[in-house]
Amino acid sequence: MDIITKTGEIWSENAIGAVISIIKESDDSIESERKLSHWLEEMNCQLIAMALERIDAELYQIYRSQGWRVARRDSRTIYCRYGELTYTRRLLQKDGKSFYPLDRKMGFEPRKHYSMGMIERIVEAVAITTSRSASELLQSLAGITISHQSVISLKNYAGKKAKAYEKALAEEEKVEKPTQPEIIAIEGDGIVLKNKEKGGVSEVHRLQVYEGVRKNGNRTELVGLRCFASTSRKELFAMVRSYLLGHYDLSKTTVLSNGDGGSGYQFQDFERMVEGCLDHQHFRDCYHVHEKIRNRLSFCNKELVDHIIRELHRTDNIMKQIPVWMDTARSCARTEADLEEVDKLQSYLERNAPYIPSLSQRGIHTEIHLGTAETNHRFYSYRMKRQGRSWSSEGMECMVWVLTARKNKTLTAALLYHANGKSYKKMDRAMHKAAVQTERKIAQNVRSEAQKRKMRNYRPGCLEGRIGVYGASSSPMGRLARAIQKY
Repeated sequence: MDIITKTGEIWSENAIGAVISIIKESDDSIESERKLSHWLEEMNCQLIAMALERIDAELYQIYRSQGWRVARRDSRTIYCRYGELTYTRRLLQKDGKSFYPLDRKMGFEPRKHYSMGMIERIVEAVAITTSRSASELLQSLAGITISHQSVISLKNYAGKKAKAYEKALAEEEKVEKPTQPEIIAIEGDGIVLKNKEKGGVSEVHRLQVYEGVRKNGNRTELVGLRCFASTSRKELFAMVRSYLLGHYDLSKTTVLSNGDGGSGYQFQDFERMVEGCLDHQHFRDCYHVHEKIRNRLSFCNKELVDHIIRELHRTDNIMKQIPVWMDTARSCARTEADLEEVDKLQSYLERNAPYIPSLSQRGIHTEIHLGTAETNHRFYSYRMKRQGRSWSSEGMECMVWVLTARKNKTLTAALLYHANGKSYKKMDRAMHKAAVQTERKIAQNVRSEAQKRKMRNYRPGCLEGRIGVYGASSSPMGRLARAIQKY
């Protein structure tokens, strides 16, 4: 039973009959829903294929005026969000070059079995679960048969696109009027992950830039948040520096930086990044300071440890109080190892004393609460750690960039990003402009040809007129009139 005719018309009675037939022939409601879903998907894909054929014909008319000619017509099958689409399009050739105008218009890349919309859906699935689970999930919910190896391949493809886009956005995009906030915060930290190739661990470096906080219901969210992550710390810091120079004017801005004091997260590392700012205040992350105190003084009673942590953020002179606290801790030591732990803690606190005082201790009044980088680790660690997960270097890098793009809400823009910096949307606008210009040129040529034809058909001395026929066109007079008009 043909539901859709060759002209694209839908016979409603036949469609209703087909639906009734599917419902009656199904054994249960689940089977009927499954069959109806598959039938509707096929119907939609047939309609879209017909629409694409019309668009392809319109595109050919535009390119034909530019000298392109049809080499052949090829069929292609590609998975889209709306189903498995099979359509036919023209291959155009000119001066040894060839391309498919329809594929370019739709953004269907060569030798890809999935459209950009479908790749986005697959990548969003693998960003929240394992590749095998994502494969099963897509098969169950979207009816897409895809292996977990293909899921990994598409994730790596999207990760490389996201990296290229984020780098271009940070290094190439320059705001005409950079914002000049009173305060911005930069926080950095690393996540240690298992590495397959090195047989050990690798570190993912993270930095985040934001301008403040605001209340959203019962939750607090960061204002102007921009996240950066990479397995290369040098590349990451260079990217963030370019982003700050291109988007902010720091000449009247106080910069708050926060790090755990590890390699690459020292005061001087952040200082190089924010050169030219009004004031730079560096903080040692309080979570790591508290953990260091608790670990080193594990032999002391809890009340003493809690007292030291409280006083750490109350006193006006930390350097003066450190010896007092450490002498009290030494009195609780039972072994030489305990005394060594106290000495190490004292060295750590004295070394980081300039960076331990909190915002209020330094007289900085702001709604910003430093330490959110540790909280935002969860977005990465929940997907990339635990459950025996280990990563190849390429897989780790690509997954980090996919997660970063999702965090920044730039995954769609990254997938549509070209190496030359043009998006499909921009290319479509340029294509539309060229089409309008071509149509105008065709209209001018048609008018010019009509004028020339009129000049050729004009014969001086001959009168133009019409013979009136007051009878049948098959009569002798009617035949004479037709003959003269044809002449």
